[in-house]
Amino acid sequence: MRASYLIARREYLSYVATWGFWLSILAVPIFAAIGGALPGLIQDSQPTRYFTVIDETGQGLDQVVRDSLEAQRRDEVRGRLEAMVAAMRGDAAAQEALAVFDQDPDGLRYLDEAAAQAGLGEAAAALGGERRERVMVDPPARDIEALRPYLTGARTVDTPEGERALFAAVILRPAPEAPVQIEYHSTNITSDGVSDAVRSVLRTHFREAAFMERGLTPEELESVMALNPVVVEIDARPGAQAGAEVTRADRAPFFVAIAIAFVLWLAVFSVANMLLTSLVEEKGGKIIELLLSTARFHEILIGKLAGVAAVSFTLFAIWGAVGGGLALLGGAVMAGMNPEIAALLGSLFDPGLLLAALFFFAAGYLMYGAIFLAMGSLCDTLQDAQTLMGPVIWTLLLPMFFLFFSIEATDSVLLRAASWFPLWTPFLMMARLPSDPPLWELVGASALMIFTTVLVVWGAAAVFRQGALRQADADSVRRFFRLKKNSA
Repeated sequence: MRASYLIARREYLSYVATWGFWLSILAVPIFAAIGGALPGLIQDSQPTRYFTVIDETGQGLDQVVRDSLEAQRRDEVRGRLEAMVAAMRGDAAAQEALAVFDQDPDGLRYLDEAAAQAGLGEAAAALGGERRERVMVDPPARDIEALRPYLTGARTVDTPEGERALFAAVILRPAPEAPVQIEYHSTNITSDGVSDAVRSVLRTHFREAAFMERGLTPEELESVMALNPVVVEIDARPGAQAGAEVTRADRAPFFVAIAIAFVLWLAVFSVANMLLTSLVEEKGGKIIELLLSTARFHEILIGKLAGVAAVSFTLFAIWGAVGGGLALLGGAVMAGMNPEIAALLGSLFDPGLLLAALFFFAAGYLMYGAIFLAMGSLCDTLQDAQTLMGPVIWTLLLPMFFLFFSIEATDSVLLRAASWFPLWTPFLMMARLPSDPPLWELVGASALMIFTTVLVVWGAAAVFRQGALRQADADSVRRFFRLKKNSA
């Protein structure tokens, strides 16, 4: 045991006592934050889409589009005003501010007065001055050929931001079998936001016009358009209170479990690959022969597995402490604004899920770590190792396809069957936990996984012995499979 401990300590310190290890710890949350913020940053960094609409139908549809966009902007500003005042002054102050704002039912004329009423000071400028995603401008020409230089950037149109190229031109033409034909011109052939917005506005307009033609008054039309079924989702799981509604906090564990399964997969793959790489390097540098002169085969195997496992748990401990601290600090502030946040955060840090994650990580790591160590013992170079890794990599990748679809199909027969495959159990059973799989499935699949882990470690130890003594190598594996193929 002392030899295993010394080897484990050596493996642990060889990673932890380096700048790269601590830089990697810092890099992961930084890149995770960048990855989470990147979609929003890309969206916010897009320039405003200036477009024009030319109505050739004579129905005034261009003004319909303009009025709808202004109404949408008013609703957005109104929503931001309500949220800001409610967070800073309470719901009563928010309603008073909205009463002032709504004195102009079609615009933003009373925004400053509403902000002053709530004591927001200069915040009104921020509420109404945010960058707009799409802005409609007057057409600089009525013919598409004359508009083409504006679309290509050869000529510009006057906008609130100065001279800008025209992002798109929308021409509305009469159509024999439809209310209108939308002809969309743009040099950007991948972005369809403007086209979708115009189509949505006109679809609503023609539907409202059709109702009006059938005798509905504007009040009746508004009442009809407001019709919408109210869906109340009741939690029928065992142990749930009678009539309890499903909340975001109830759904959170499902998403958290899948996220943990992805993290487990990434961690298992990363640390197992660390074992493979270090062993190949040690074998090429004759270090493994020095270890064999002072320790037994199984002691080296156990020591390497334990040392790299300790590195992994160090990573988890640091990331968990930092993430938990930030969640508690940020959650305390957010919970003051919305009490539901506290329940949501509590569901994210479910001790049961975290303990299950540790159990499944340990089993998955031992299985794949032992396999990678066995492969590493057979190889003198990383190139040799890569030729043997193919089947293992594909085996490790396959459960990812199940995880992509598991949130909507936790009761899938295929998913349930796949979670019994021992090499996939750590990831797929982790993802299934919040759906409360039958106890016999959980116990049975876990027992099969543990038995397979023991079997894999035993077999890996035998292969490790042969590889370390150079009685077998990568060519031996290739010859074995060629022999099997010839025998078949």
